[in-house]
Amino acid sequence: MSMLIASCILLAFALAGLVLMASRHRRTTQAEIDARKRAEVLENENRALGAKLHVAVEEDKKKVGWLDHQEQEILWLRAELEKRPKITRKTYKILTLGVKATGKTSLTLKWANPLIDLGVLAGTKIDRYERTVSHVSQKDVVIEHVFEVGDWGGEHIVDAQQELIGDEIHGLLIVVDLGGKDAKKVEPGRIQEQLQEFQSQALKYFFGPKTVASCKTVVLFINKSDLLSGTPLEVEEQAKKLYAPLIENLMKYSMQLDIRVFVGSANFGHSTHLLFSHFVERILPKHAYDSQLLQRMVKDFSEAPKAATSEKTIPLPAVSASSEPPKLSRVN
Repeated sequence: MSMLIASCILLAFALAGLVLMASRHRRTTQAEIDARKRAEVLENENRALGAKLHVAVEEDKKKVGWLDHQEQEILWLRAELEKRPKITRKTYKILTLGVKATGKTSLTLKWANPLIDLGVLAGTKIDRYERTVSHVSQKDVVIEHVFEVGDWGGEHIVDAQQELIGDEIHGLLIVVDLGGKDAKKVEPGRIQEQLQEFQSQALKYFFGPKTVASCKTVVLFINKSDLLSGTPLEVEEQAKKLYAPLIENLMKYSMQLDIRVFVGSANFGHSTHLLFSHFVERILPKHAYDSQLLQRMVKDFSEAPKAATSEKTIPLPAVSASSEPPKLSRVN
């Protein structure tokens, strides 16, 4: 009996051991399965990361190639720039004066840029414009010759006088008119007002020693000639007669300065194109002419009416230098 009990006990222990072993085997098998799954996931992730790394490496190679190409291009451009002549600027200052609403700004922009829209202009204390006149090569340098035009508002003539005193001015444009804003006919009162503004006592402040020394030409432009009727010669004679006292006062300085009188209309473009050629002729040195500038001046003078100015023009030099188109820019 005791032997049977002992055998049962041993059998129970054996069965328990088998059960435990089976349980451990199942856990081990599941762990192995889980491990294999994790290994597969990691392997897939590794392959994906490897593919991304390959793409990144290829992109990096491309970028390095682009940078190398860009660096080569920069070096080439630098070499090309080294071959090009350096550009320097030579500036000539022209001052525009006149009482309010004489059409100074319209006239300034008309001769500096004939394509300007005159309908958008507004009066200001002063506007400055730069007009590229010519480009001339001298050895390894290109000199850009520029007109800087100061357009003073009518109520700031005293301020303009200060600029005349303090700065080197190469040209002076005095603008008067035959009638006020939207005038339909000549206005004698308006003319008298301007004659008073530019009377002999006032003019002496415009022509101080510094101005006389630096200024190459003084132009009186009698604007709004469309208010007069007759042939161009008759219109010019009438306008000059109306402003005879001012012309006489200006001519007192003709031994020291080049004095010119133009009659025209800024709104209609009469004689305005002659101003550019005149300023070039009187201010710009002959060695500063380029071929395009020369062609422009020849065209302007060939189209000029005989009554535009009674002064004799100076023959222009022949120039063969190449040039860029003239530019107009506002100076801020």
